[in-house]
Parts: sequence; C-alpha cells; structure tokens
Amino acid sequence: MITRDNILDLANQQPDLGVSIFLPTHQKGEEVQQDSIRLKNLLSEAEDQLKERDISDKRIEKMLEEPRKLLDQPSFWRHNNKGLALFISEEHFDYYRIPYRFDEQVMISDHFLITPLIPMITLEGTFCTLALSQKNMRLLKCTRDSTEPIALSEAPTSLEEFLKYDVNERHLQHHSGQGEGLAIFHGQGGTKDTDTQEIINYLKTVENEVTSIMKKRNDPLIIAGVERAVAEYRKVNHYSRLIDQAIQENPDPLSDKEIGKRSWKVIKSHFLKDMYDDMDRFADLSGSEKRSDNLSQIIEAAYYGKVDSLFVPIGEYSWGWFDQERDVVHHSATPKNGEHDLINMAAIKTLTQSGNVYALEKNDMPNSASIAAIFRYA
Repeated sequence: MITRDNILDLANQQPDLGVSIFLPTHQKGEEVQQDSIRLKNLLSEAEDQLKERDISDKRIEKMLEEPRKLLDQPSFWRHNNKGLALFISEEHFDYYRIPYRFDEQVMISDHFLITPLIPMITLEGTFCTLALSQKNMRLLKCTRDSTEPIALSEAPTSLEEFLKYDVNERHLQHHSGQGEGLAIFHGQGGTKDTDTQEIINYLKTVENEVTSIMKKRNDPLIIAGVERAVAEYRKVNHYSRLIDQAIQENPDPLSDKEIGKRSWKVIKSHFLKDMYDDMDRFADLSGSEKRSDNLSQIIEAAYYGKVDSLFVPIGEYSWGWFDQERDVVHHSATPKNGEHDLINMAAIKTLTQSGNVYALEKNDMPNSASIAAIFRYA
C-alpha cells in the first residue's frame, strides 16, 4: 500500500530522466493474462519516447531492464490490485499496487507524475473495528482494501469463555442461554437484571484489553454490533478515538472482509474531514486574495511555497513551464520536451513544502475549476 511518505519521496526526486507509467490491472479472470502485455506495450512506448529525446540505446536498455523483468514473473501478476504505478529512473525503480483504476499513461520528465496517486494521501491510513459478539468477539485492523485480525491475548473472545472463569460461574451458566443480558447481543426480551450486569462485566473485560491495544496504535476505532450492544460498550469505553458512527447490525454472520467493507464506508468521511474543512474554508474566502482558481497564479505561488491547500482534478493535465527568472507561466496545448504537466508540478511543489493536496473529480472541484488553492498569505 502506497503512503503519503512514499508519494512525498517520489515528489522530492528530481531525476535527469524519470519515467512514470500507470496501467489498470486485474485480480482474477482472463484479463490478468493481458496485464503483462499492457505493461510490455507501455514500456515500448516509453522506449520510443526516450529515443525521441536522443537517449542512447544502452542507457534505455539499462533503465528498462528491471521493469521488463516483471513481464516474465507469473506470480507477480497473480497478486495485483486495480492499478499499477511504476516509477523508473537511472538510479531507482519502484512500483506500487493501487486499489483503484488508472488510465494507461506514460510520462517522461525530470520529475515523476504523482497526481494520479493523490487520492491515496487523502484516503490512506489504518483504522480498527471491534465486532461485539456473544460468540465471536473480534478486533480487526483495516485499511481501505485490507482486513486483518488482531489477537486478543487476555480478554475473552466469547461469553462462554468469560463465564468459565467468572466467580459466579454456576449462577451465570444457569442463565447463559436466556435473560435480559443476552438481549444486549440479540435485541430480544429477557428476564433478569443480573444477566445484564454480567454481560456488562464481559464487555468491560474486553474493553480493557482493546483500549490498551488501541492506545498503542492510536488508530480510529469503529464498533460493529446491534444497537444495545453498541450503547453498552460506549458506556464502559475509555478510548478517546472511538468513532461516533457505528455499524449497527449483528456482526456474527459477516466475514472479516465484509466487516472491513462496512467499516470503510463509516471511516471514509473521517479520513476526508480535512478536505471537506478546506473546501469550506475556500468557500468562506470568496473575494479574498488568499484563494485562487487561476492556474498561472497558483503555479507561481506553488513554486514559492505560498500554497497552503491545493485542489487538483483527477485525470486532468495542463502542459507548459514556469520561467522563474521572469515569473511567467508558459502554456502549451500539447506536451513538448522540457515542458511539464503544470498541475502535477503544483502538486509536487505544494507537497514538498508541507502543503495539503486533494484530488477530486472535476465536477466536485471548488467553483468547478481546473485547479484551486488556498494561500498561506495574500
């Protein structure tokens, strides 16, 4: 999984020749066999573009040697995600599997193309989900597209296990199949308050270890469970990063992967909060010189570290170059040698100078602009 640090490292690199390749990939089916052919064709396209720059055959062969080795590795193509991004220079070769699709693309410049990766900055990060259950208490570590169990070494993972060691074992076993307590997990009526208290003790025991684990991880935590169980757990919870929204359904029939998918729907807005806050800030600055949707103005501001937050449209490009001696932005209809994707350069300059960059669909951009920015100062 690519992280902000990986993207920042790519943004900081300034190779004499940097080849960026993006292609869609597949996880199963006949299309998997075509993915290596797609990469072969894109590497051939990169070779042609390098030759157009009068790069010697020897240099080209050396640059493309490592990525071409992937073409003959069947195991590599059996573990793909939805997209594959490759970054090739004479000094380094890196590739990343990405959980969303790219259009096929090759770009050669003195920097790497990072804008297709920007959504990963906004949506990166790990989070955890606690599935509240009488039979199978689970703590899961999740990302956007992965779910892994976290072992509970001290807390019981089932009510039955808890009852085995409880001092009131004989009384509790008598009531373990019925009662108001179990209604916490099943949403049905019952009889005795004592049952409820023992279920709460069960939740307290689980909470104690879960909170200990979560304080070390410092990840957001989501609860999955029926409404009563969620409410009772919140009463005993001591972890400050517990998310307000829960997955309110019985988690027992759900696989870890299914819980992970439901959790992502909950956490997505949490990860996007900074972006939405900055979009509101952009709107509040209407008429102010601290915001702009003018590409030339934003490019100049980005080069000089003035951009605090930058919004770029997914899949959009604008070719040209910035003359720093004259502070003039030159624009071109098509890319030429020595010219850049100006939107990509604005993203690189903003990221490497501690600014925020967000990638949105064109229709979601502030003012429906081709680029937008909030400046650190007017």
